[in-house]
Amino acid sequence: MHDVRVAMSADFLRGYSRLAKQQQRSVRAWIDKFRADPRSDSIKYKKPKGMRDPKVRSVRITQQYRAIVIHPPKDDVYLLVWVDNHDEALEWARNKVFEVNRFTGTFQVYEPREVEGEASQLSAPPASDSLVGRVELNESAIPAGFLFAGHQTEDLLLFGVPEPLLPAVRALRTEINLDELAPYLPDEAADALYLLAAGFTVDETLDELDRRTEPGQVDVAVEPVDVDDFAESLTRDQSKRAFKLLEDDAELAAMLAAPLEQWRVFLHPSQAKLVSMHSNGSARVLGGAGTGKTVVAMHRARYLAKQIFTEPGQRILLTTFTSNLAADIRENLRRMCGTEFERIDVKHLQEVARDVLAARGVKLERSATNKQSATAWQRALGAHSLEFGDVFYKEEWSRVVQAQNVTSEAEYLRARRAGRGKRLSRGQRREVWKVLAEYRQQLDLAGLSEHADVIREARFALADPSASSGFVSVIADEVQDFRTADLELLRALVAPGPNDIFVVGDPHQRIYGHKASLGRCGISIRGRRSRKLRINYRTTQNIRNWAVATLRDLDVDDLDEGTDSLAGERSLRLGDAPELRLFDGIEDEVEYIAGLIQAWIADGVEPSEICVAARTKYLINDSYIPALAARGVETTLIQTETTDKLPNLVRVANMHRVKGLEFPRVILAGIHEGNMPYEDSAYATRDPKAKALYDEGERKLLYVAATRARDVLVVTGCGEASALTR
Repeated sequence: MHDVRVAMSADFLRGYSRLAKQQQRSVRAWIDKFRADPRSDSIKYKKPKGMRDPKVRSVRITQQYRAIVIHPPKDDVYLLVWVDNHDEALEWARNKVFEVNRFTGTFQVYEPREVEGEASQLSAPPASDSLVGRVELNESAIPAGFLFAGHQTEDLLLFGVPEPLLPAVRALRTEINLDELAPYLPDEAADALYLLAAGFTVDETLDELDRRTEPGQVDVAVEPVDVDDFAESLTRDQSKRAFKLLEDDAELAAMLAAPLEQWRVFLHPSQAKLVSMHSNGSARVLGGAGTGKTVVAMHRARYLAKQIFTEPGQRILLTTFTSNLAADIRENLRRMCGTEFERIDVKHLQEVARDVLAARGVKLERSATNKQSATAWQRALGAHSLEFGDVFYKEEWSRVVQAQNVTSEAEYLRARRAGRGKRLSRGQRREVWKVLAEYRQQLDLAGLSEHADVIREARFALADPSASSGFVSVIADEVQDFRTADLELLRALVAPGPNDIFVVGDPHQRIYGHKASLGRCGISIRGRRSRKLRINYRTTQNIRNWAVATLRDLDVDDLDEGTDSLAGERSLRLGDAPELRLFDGIEDEVEYIAGLIQAWIADGVEPSEICVAARTKYLINDSYIPALAARGVETTLIQTETTDKLPNLVRVANMHRVKGLEFPRVILAGIHEGNMPYEDSAYATRDPKAKALYDEGERKLLYVAATRARDVLVVTGCGEASALTR
C-alpha cells in the first residue's frame, strides 16, 4: 500500500485560529502525531451518529477538543477539516458533505438544502454521464421566471454544482436568493453561478474562470472520475484553493503560526494562474475592493524571483504609490519568501525615483510641505487677475501639468484635459499658464520640488540609452492611483520583453482624478494579458452589494481607455445588511454612535477593531472626536496608511485616509447632503460636466470607505439624506 498522506483545509485553520494559545499548542502536538501515521492504533477514530456524510470521523485531541477528519475510502489522504469543542465540532460537520465531484473531479464541501413550495417541482432528473469526457446539453432548460432560466441542468453540473443542490439552484429567482444559498455551495460552483446570474454566457463563464484546458476544450474529467480517489482530486486547482497537503514541516509551522493569513497558503485558481502566467509582454489585473490584488502581486514577485529571473544580478521591483503600503508589503513578502527575497525590492514609487537620481549624482531639492505649497500658491494667485476660482488652478496644475510632465507653455497648449470639464480656448490656456508658471517659479525660488518633479527627472535620467534601473521586471500595486508621469516612469524602469511589467488595480477606487492610460504610456496590454479577479475576500456580500450600488449607472474606465465592470463579483460571506440611520441633528447622531460603540465593546469587540470615518478631516477633528470624547469614547486618529503602532482605541479618520485599510466594524458618519458629495468652496461654481466628474469621484470615495468594513457597516447622518444613499 502506498504511503498515506494528510491534507489540511482552510476551514481547519479557521477553527484553529479561534482556540486559545494553550489549546493551539495541544492541537499542534496532536497534528505532528497524526501526520506521522494516521493509521496508528493510538489514533482513535469515532464514527459520530447523525452525520449526513458517513466518511466523517471524530478524533479526540484533549478531554474537551475534537478534530473532524474525513476518512478516505482508499486510505490515501486523510483530511483535517475542523477543530473545536466536542459538541460544536460535531454540529459543524453534521449536515456537510465531503466528496469528489464525479463530473469535475474536484474535492468539494457543501450542505444540501431542501426546496419547498412551488420550486420543489423543479427537481431535475439524474444527469447523464455524458459530461464525463464531453458535454452534451440534452437536458430541458430551466423555465422562465427563475434566475438561471434557459440554462440546462448539465450547464450547472459542468460548473461543479453538486447533484443534491441542483433543485435548490434551479429554484433561485433573484441574486438575493443566490446570496443566501452561496454559503452552502462549493466555491467553484458559486463562482460560476454569480457570473451566469450577471448575464455571462456559458462560454464566457468558462473563459472568465479559465476552465478550459486548451481553446475549445472544457476542463471536466476526460475519464470517469474515481470518487474514492482523494489523492487525485487534490491535484486539481479548484481543490487546492481549500486544501493543502502537509508535506513540509516549515510550511506547516508557518501556517499554524499565522492561521488567519490564509492568503499565504490558499490561492483561488484564478489567482494562482496569474501568479505563474508567462506573459509575452506587460500584463494587467483588475479587481474590486478586497479581491486579493495585492496578494497576487506579492505571490507574483516571489514566483518570478524563484522560477523565472533566478540569476544573482536579476532584480525585481514591487512598487506602489504610498510608503506605508510598501512597508506592509515588504514585511509580508519577507515572511513569505526564502532566499529569493534578497533579489526583490519593495519601494514606493517616489523612493524608486530618488534612488535612480541619487545613483546618477543628481542633487535633489527639498519636497514642499503643505504649508510651503500653500504659500507658493498664495503668491502665484495674488500676482495675476483670475478668471477662475483658486481651486481650478490648483487642480489644473496637479491633474494636467504635473500629471502629464508639462514644463512649457507650448506643451500646455497641446496637453489633454480629459476629465477637467471646463473647455478652455487657446487664449484662456495662455492666461492660465501665466499663473501656473508663476507657481513653478515660486517653488524654484524656495528650492522646493513636488512628487511629480522627482518622477519626471528620474524618467529623463533613464532616457539615456546607457542608463539602467537594474530591474528585469516591475510589479505595480494600486496602479489606479498612478498619474501619466508615474506610468511613464514604470515603462522606463524596465526594457520591453516577456514578463516585464505586471500591474494590478481597481479603477472603481480611483479617487484622485488622475485618468492615465497604460497604452498611451507605452505599457501595452493585449488579449489574455488582461485578467479580472472577482472573489471578494474582505467584505460580506451584503456590504459589497451596498457599496457597489453607490456606483450604479457609472461608466468606469479600465485604466486603458476601455470600460470595467464589477458584474459577477461575489463575496465569500453573506453577512448582515448595512444599517443606515438618519438623525435630526449631529448631537443625536453622535449620541447613537457613542452608544453603539460602547455596546460593541461591552460585547467583547476590541476598540481597535472599530473605525469611525467621515468625509473631511475637519469633521473628524472638530466634530466627531470631541463629541465622542464627551460621551466617554476614546479615539485615536489615523494619520498614515498603517495602524499597527496605534493604541488599542477606536480609530477615526477622514475617508481618504482609510483607503488601503480594513476593519471588522466601520461607521461612516456625516453621510448626508452637503457632506456627501462634499460641497467644497468650488462646488457651486463648477460647470455641469465638471460637477458630474467631481460627484463621480465622491461616489468612488464612498465605495472605497464602505468596503473597508469586513463584517459590520453602519452609515449615519443628520438632516437631509445624501443623494448617494437614497
